[in-house]
Amino acid sequence: MSYERWTSSLVTNMPSILLLLVSALLIAPARATAFESDIHYGLTDWLALQAGFDPLQAQIIATGDQRVDSGDMQYIDLVAMYACLGKDEIGARRAGEDHYPSAGNVPGPPETRGVFPDSSAARKAALRVIKVTPSQAPYRLLQLGEALHILQDSWAHQGVPSVPQLGDAPFTCDSRFVWGHPRTRGGPASHRADLTMYWPADTVAMAQATYDILTQYPSMSGTQRNARNWDEIRPELDNFIKASTKTEKAGWFAAHGVNDSSFLEGISLPDGTKAFLQHWPGRKLPPLSTQQSRQHAVDSGLLDFYNRFFARWFGTEDFAPVAAEFSEAPDANGGIAAATMSRKELESRLKLWRLRDHGRVAELALQREPLTAQERASIDAIAKQPNAYARYAPISSAYYPLLPKGDDVSPLLPYFIGVVSPHAGHPQAIAVTKFRHAPYNIVGVISENINAEWRVTSIVSTVDH
Repeated sequence: MSYERWTSSLVTNMPSILLLLVSALLIAPARATAFESDIHYGLTDWLALQAGFDPLQAQIIATGDQRVDSGDMQYIDLVAMYACLGKDEIGARRAGEDHYPSAGNVPGPPETRGVFPDSSAARKAALRVIKVTPSQAPYRLLQLGEALHILQDSWAHQGVPSVPQLGDAPFTCDSRFVWGHPRTRGGPASHRADLTMYWPADTVAMAQATYDILTQYPSMSGTQRNARNWDEIRPELDNFIKASTKTEKAGWFAAHGVNDSSFLEGISLPDGTKAFLQHWPGRKLPPLSTQQSRQHAVDSGLLDFYNRFFARWFGTEDFAPVAAEFSEAPDANGGIAAATMSRKELESRLKLWRLRDHGRVAELALQREPLTAQERASIDAIAKQPNAYARYAPISSAYYPLLPKGDDVSPLLPYFIGVVSPHAGHPQAIAVTKFRHAPYNIVGVISENINAEWRVTSIVSTVDH
């Protein structure tokens, strides 16, 4: 069913009291970033149907679950902003509570903040929400979904949180605040922790715990739900877990009665045999009024530099001139500063982060080592294919809106700029952002003031949940 038909059917068919709930759901902004939307929306929706919820109720639960990863302004907490470029204890705690449920305290050493699957910290919110009265139950479905997200992430993020890094020493993140994919799950430079095919036993255990909570939720409107036996459901998960592309995931959902798979947009799997061009309408983020940053307390020359750079990056599909314009010019002997990536490297990185099918190049994009000639050639080959690049009109829609924490009132920003102390005599800065087509990452553009001009010296990234 299309989104328009779904919203129309809500108005004509549901009780007025539930209409108020869903109206709030549709106008409320969505939460920011573990498993990904194949679990948090798709599988949660399907499991709720098996547990006897009607289709509308199942979609509300799944939306509440997925929105913890989708952009509600008060919950977009980028690790770069709460633990690296600044210290935001509230943001760090919130990120932990939503994605890394732990008994440890923030701030605190990572080894004291280990995440354990199905722990009391992971189940706390879910156990609280299933205790609501039947009269409250119709109003708490979004909260049920949010609680399930926390429980589900306890499997994906199990272990000791790692410390993501954005470039070299000047951009070191504070280990007392950070949350990153544990090393045992692939670390902060890999999406491995998010992908079901690598963790079949954990995925089954997570699904069963999710189902147990769903079946314990109070009945609504005096109607008893008829839930399937878990032993009947369990064998149906095998092909879902093994699916390694968006095409395969969408095929599983279609075979199980879920024909709209637009929620798979942005997951860290390649498209597969079919280009995945669907857009999920469930995100309700406030639009940015401009593609330019209006960040306060940033030098006007630096702000202008980054505004020009991002406008050029997302306003073209010919990246060689962009790399030439914004990278450091070689000296008379053809060399550049040791900390600066080559112009060819910068051009390839610009292409890499604009590719629409991010899942196809996700691990390559997160790679910290310079790209090899073969890797650059593979990027060029992908870039020549139809619909290769993510395109945005207006360009401002390319970004998740960011809201820095500070003493003054800030406008929403497409990217957040941080400046560090001069290194080897040159001031350095970084602009961090989150792109709509790569929602489980943050990207940082590092620049340095060389010969009184700002120049891009590297592009860095990390997984961010």
